[in-house]
Amino acid sequence: MAAIRVVSLRANRLALKGVVSVTASPSLSFRSGARRRFLFVPLLVLASALSACSSVRGHANDLAEKGRFVEAAEVYVKLVQESPNNPELRASLEDLRWRGLSQLLTQARQARVEGRDEDAEVNLEQFLGYKVKWNSKLDGGMESSLLEEMAGTHRHLRQLIIEQAQRGHALTAEAHLDRKRALLAHPEMAPIRRDVEEAVQQGGESTCAKLKQTLSGAAEHWTDLVSRYCAHYQQPAPRARMFPEALGVPAWQASMDGISNDVVQYLMTRLSGAFEASPWYSEASTRQVPLTLAGSLSEQRTSQPVELTAPWTERVPYTDHEDRTATAEVPYTVEESYEDKGQMKKRLVRQTKTVEYKTTVEVTKYRDVSRSFDYHALRRGVEYHFAVVAQGILQDRHAPLAVKAEKALSASGYEHNITFEPGGVRPQHFERPDKEGWLDAELRGYEQTFFQSLLARWQDSFCKASVFAREEAARCARGGAELPGPAKQSLLDTLGDDAGRVHQLYVWN
Repeated sequence: MAAIRVVSLRANRLALKGVVSVTASPSLSFRSGARRRFLFVPLLVLASALSACSSVRGHANDLAEKGRFVEAAEVYVKLVQESPNNPELRASLEDLRWRGLSQLLTQARQARVEGRDEDAEVNLEQFLGYKVKWNSKLDGGMESSLLEEMAGTHRHLRQLIIEQAQRGHALTAEAHLDRKRALLAHPEMAPIRRDVEEAVQQGGESTCAKLKQTLSGAAEHWTDLVSRYCAHYQQPAPRARMFPEALGVPAWQASMDGISNDVVQYLMTRLSGAFEASPWYSEASTRQVPLTLAGSLSEQRTSQPVELTAPWTERVPYTDHEDRTATAEVPYTVEESYEDKGQMKKRLVRQTKTVEYKTTVEVTKYRDVSRSFDYHALRRGVEYHFAVVAQGILQDRHAPLAVKAEKALSASGYEHNITFEPGGVRPQHFERPDKEGWLDAELRGYEQTFFQSLLARWQDSFCKASVFAREEAARCARGGAELPGPAKQSLLDTLGDDAGRVHQLYVWN
């Protein structure tokens, strides 16, 4: 088994931190030539510019440093979409995608080596999915590793599916195949898919042939189970006779108050459909089970005058007094000397000076005052109440079936034509809920309840024994639920591992 060509996680982190020299395995080769030399350059540029990057780019770089290359690549898609002409971003995106694919394939191969086949195939499915999503082309080294992993998957599926089918456990093999459908849907996996599908089909055909040999003198339920098993693999088999518990179309007797005849007929039709989709029904049976349907639909309306209050806030003016500092020009007289004809004389001169003083003034201010607006309205309400019960005896030896349901819907609201904008009061009208729509939803819900009750009644009637014969186990399987231990045990010799899956041949919906 050739070595996977990968770079260790430590080497990846060193590359992101700007370390040029990277130690790798001798077979390292994501791509040849220039690609190999270019491999770390975009991420080195990315790391050196980390401080200048946006938060999105920084987040992507952080993911890449942690070795989460697929997540980082998905973040970089957004960056490239925002800057489609940036060659650095495109180069980094391309490199991250290759690292992500390489990592997924490496994880798959490592899990395979450790014997964790299921984990390996999860990684392989992710690898193939991203390869398609990113439209990536593989170089020779990665292509070779992919072929090796596909070979490992093929070996595992031979053990898991093909060998089971060859042992006669086609249903079990098919269940494993269904788990692998997403992986096998990729074009690369087509040969493996055909191989395992053919094995399951051949196993089903082989088991069908063996089961048909058990039909000589077999009773109805076992014959029906074998017929369904063979039909599942497109093989002919004898049709079973009508089974003893089979019932035909129900015969309804209805008494429903407050519901129109059309709606009653609609409900009975849907319940009949649910009955016909249950394990109790056979179109060949002429035995109509009498079922009664009783119920009522009521509507109660209320209307009550009420007084409502809407709070609002008014800005009210008021007069306040404030102390302020004012100035005034105050005159005063001073004596000054002057010279007149050589003689010094004195005279009085009038001057002014600015004087500060305290004063109190009146000012208008505003304050918020809580108010309330009272108005009258009608409080209207409605309540719908629906009750129904379907009853009948399906088997004489068992208690009657009674499927009950009771639902109610209440709604209320105010009606008035008052407008008062400051309090946010505007006219209101109470819209009653759609009674017909609500009732239809409840009827559909009751249909499902009725159907589930039919399935549960089959289980209660035929799957509770402590010991089962083959015919009784087949009858239990008709209910479509997993067989209890004693019923499964009785089929092991004939069906092996498929004994735990034969109930899946009966799909009731």
